[in-house]
This record gives sequence, structure tokens and C-alpha cells, in this order.
Amino acid sequence: MKLKEYQERALTQVKRFLEQLVVWRAKAREGDEWLFDFAEKAWEKAGVGSMYVKKKDGLQRPLPVFCLKIPTGGGKTLLAVKTIDLVQSIYTQQQSGLVVWIVPTLQIYRQTLLRLKDRDDPYRQHLDIVSAGRTLILERTDAFSP
Repeated sequence: MKLKEYQERALTQVKRFLEQLVVWRAKAREGDEWLFDFAEKAWEKAGVGSMYVKKKDGLQRPLPVFCLKIPTGGGKTLLAVKTIDLVQSIYTQQQSGLVVWIVPTLQIYRQTLLRLKDRDDPYRQHLDIVSAGRTLILERTDAFSP
């Protein structure tokens, strides 16, 4: 799929942030201790603009977060799929992980679910490539365990 210029620009910023996360995560950790918030430093060094909102996980470790703001009809689902690819190839450097897909309405939930469950859909095909064929789409009512 050919991306629009603003989509390319958004993914370029995501990529810059993820690359900086890798660099600063390595510098911030000493044994089991975190010397500073590597995610905040990576955001600053990536130069993606706007203020960074710090988050920590349940163990008080830095938790990298970011948000893509794209207008209605702007290809958010496509960008989400491409972002998953970047996160796994640059930041986690593995083809597995848990992705929780959150949508604001039941209508969008149904539309997204149909596309992601359809193995012939380009979005699903991209996810299958990224996950080495291990994509599992669960609905909000499905139970799952580690």
C-alpha cells in the first residue's frame, strides 16, 4: 500500500523515537536499576515535538508511550499495523508480543475486527508477516492467558 505523505512523516517520527529508545534504554540501565527515564530522554533526542508525558509501569520502571493523532479517514488502522512492525523490528527486536487494540466506538470495533480477522485483508497480511504467522485476533469477550 502506498502511504500518503503525512503517514510517511508520522512513521518517520515513530521510527526516530524507537531508535532513540534503544540507544537511551541501554545507557539508562545499570544492573536492575534505572538511572533516569530513558523514554523521556529518547523523546527529547528524537525531536518529534510536543511535550513528553512520562509513564511508569507497575514496578515503577519507565514505560515508553506515544500517540498518533490522525484525522478521521486518515488511515489510523494502517498506521497502527505499520507501527507494530516498527516496534517489533526496532525496539523489541522480536516477532512476538501482546498488542491491545482499543477503538472508541462499537462500529469501529466491528469494522476493525472484520479486517483483522480476514486473512486476505492487507492489514491482516502485514500483521501475519510481522508476527511470523502467529497473529491471534481475540475479541473483547474472549478469555486469554499468558
